[in-house]
Amino acid sequence: MLKIKGIEIGEGRPKICLPITGKNLTEIEQQSRVINEKQADLVEWRVDFYHDHDIQSALEVIRKQIGDRPLIFTFRTVREGGQRDITDQDYLSINEKAMMSGLIDLVDIELKLPVVIRNPLIAKAKQQGIATIISNHDFGKTPAQEEMINRLKEAELIGASIAKLAVMPNNSTDVLSLLSVTNKLKDIIKIPLVTMSMGGFGVMTRLSGEIFGSSMTFGTVGQASAPGQIDHETLSTVLDVIHENVTK
Repeated sequence: MLKIKGIEIGEGRPKICLPITGKNLTEIEQQSRVINEKQADLVEWRVDFYHDHDIQSALEVIRKQIGDRPLIFTFRTVREGGQRDITDQDYLSINEKAMMSGLIDLVDIELKLPVVIRNPLIAKAKQQGIATIISNHDFGKTPAQEEMINRLKEAELIGASIAKLAVMPNNSTDVLSLLSVTNKLKDIIKIPLVTMSMGGFGVMTRLSGEIFGSSMTFGTVGQASAPGQIDHETLSTVLDVIHENVTK
């Protein structure tokens, strides 16, 4: 279990994270305000949607709107489904700036980054007291179970606070495979897991985390940041129904 600003990730109902995907400060401010009104557990700023380079001003706008809610800083690279390309050195720089801002609580670092970029970022996050989400995304397929297990275990091994895996299912068997991996690892890996199958086939994996072991799910109040995300109201209702029955 990981506790950040009173939010316990890895205990009870999966926590709902809502993404900010604005292209400019005006859109970011509007989205942040709406997300705060929805009472999200966590907020994620998807920086790759942002068309400016002034990270500090955007973070200040977000923090003003969301108050004390935990904030995840995420620049998703194109190779893992992001909106714009970036050099490894620029990825390093933009994440370091965010960590030094004092305005973020978690940072998403991609597992498959070059080690010379990834490991210094993990070390920097620890130094700054920022939790790390070590993530991997496969938009083409659902890898074999052994490979998915290895990726999640590697995330834990290199120092993740949270291990995240998102894969693309091509059929219901792929969905079951992802759920099986999550279920197997929930009592083996000692950090919170966040797993999901994307797209329509995988929608149930965004809802059933409390049963199978995924501790966070990503919803939307506007533009989705990944295929298959569910609107906040529906997501919250279903999670409540499952939680009420699981804990009876």
